[in-house]
Amino acid sequence: MVSGPTGRPAGTRPAPASRRGRFSSSLASRRRRVLSSLVSRRRRFSSSLASRHGHLLPLHAHLRGRVLSAVLLAAATSSVGLCALAVLGAFLHEVPYLDLAGAPVSSARRFVVALSAGGSLALCLWLRRRSRLTAAVLGLAVLTATGASVITARMTAAVERAGADISLVQSLVHVVGGGSATPSAPDAEAAYSTYQGRPLKLSVYRPAGSTTASRAPVLLYVHGGGWVAGSRADRSDDMRWFADRGWLTISLDYGLSAEDRHLWDVVHGQIGCALAWVARNAHRYGGDAARLSLTGDSAGGNLAVNTAYMAGNKTLRASCAGPVPAVAAVSVLYPVLDPAGFHRNDDPASGEAARRMAEAYTGGSPREFPQRYAAVSAFSHLSGAAPATLVIVGEADRLVPPEGAYRFAEQARARGVDVELVRVPHAGHVFDGPAGSIGRQAYRQLTAAWLRDRGQAP
Repeated sequence: MVSGPTGRPAGTRPAPASRRGRFSSSLASRRRRVLSSLVSRRRRFSSSLASRHGHLLPLHAHLRGRVLSAVLLAAATSSVGLCALAVLGAFLHEVPYLDLAGAPVSSARRFVVALSAGGSLALCLWLRRRSRLTAAVLGLAVLTATGASVITARMTAAVERAGADISLVQSLVHVVGGGSATPSAPDAEAAYSTYQGRPLKLSVYRPAGSTTASRAPVLLYVHGGGWVAGSRADRSDDMRWFADRGWLTISLDYGLSAEDRHLWDVVHGQIGCALAWVARNAHRYGGDAARLSLTGDSAGGNLAVNTAYMAGNKTLRASCAGPVPAVAAVSVLYPVLDPAGFHRNDDPASGEAARRMAEAYTGGSPREFPQRYAAVSAFSHLSGAAPATLVIVGEADRLVPPEGAYRFAEQARARGVDVELVRVPHAGHVFDGPAGSIGRQAYRQLTAAWLRDRGQAP
């Protein structure tokens, strides 16, 4: 029997197991080649992707920088733009709504913060990339700061011509610190009368070191609020300021009007009752009722002038028993001396509020109740017997038109009244609001000087 080379008999086929072994070996080899190819392709793809990503990184960083710059520029433009509108509104206060466009930065502190932040952002962006737009925003910031400086200078010059000594450092410190007045607690409180079963109270601020034997001049404050709001605590910091300088200061509450409660013929008598209380009780707190002055703001200025003039004319009827003392001097801020003109306010932003307050106080319009408006008008009580009167108004007051004060001062002088009108340029209503502001310093200093010069010095 002949054997083949494999040892098997010639002509026989290989065993099945041997064929399967060779097939498995071949399949494993193919798998290794495929896997090797896949790994190689993956490595080449990863390398290519990394190369492409490396080229894109600078582009992404550039885009992020451009987006961030655009956002910062938009913020700078908004801040500076609002401040510019506020300044433009102060210069062109006759233009309706223009001053309201800058309302978000209307307070001194917000204005300084917004302009400083916006200007600084614009400067940084301009130094980084000197584009025309960043240069324009930076230029607008400079112009706005210049305009604000001009406004500050004009306001300061106006009140200093009247006798004030303004500290711009003090004003800036209070602006940066927030500008909020710190309320001061009174030294004593008392009820001087009642109305509809409720007490009408007043607060007393005594001069430092005063005793019942002291004879300090008395300053009585009548708060504002459109005859419908406000309280005797509204200017407690001012009351303490005057008390610290030797005045016995007293602030009072009075009946407030509403849509269904019109106290035009009640409040004068209530303040007359407060004056009678002062005459009876000032000595108990170290005050001299024979040296009595009144001060007030806005609607409170109207009431202060009216009651002081009516007391001088002997036409004031107190709502309680007791003689009403004479008033030696008056100092008022942005007073409503002409309630009919106040009602006619045609300002699109403030006119409606003025009409609501006037009608709540009187019960209707001047056309409906001309006698009521005449009774509460300071013009109706003008006479040569009126006390010396200081009137401080803002020329840009959109709520209480200052033209009424201008006419009043002119007619008062014609009647022989000792009156001084201080017009503050660019100043609106409540321009003395922030503590330490030019307006607040002016009110305090000019009032103190006015009283001293009229024999009401401590």
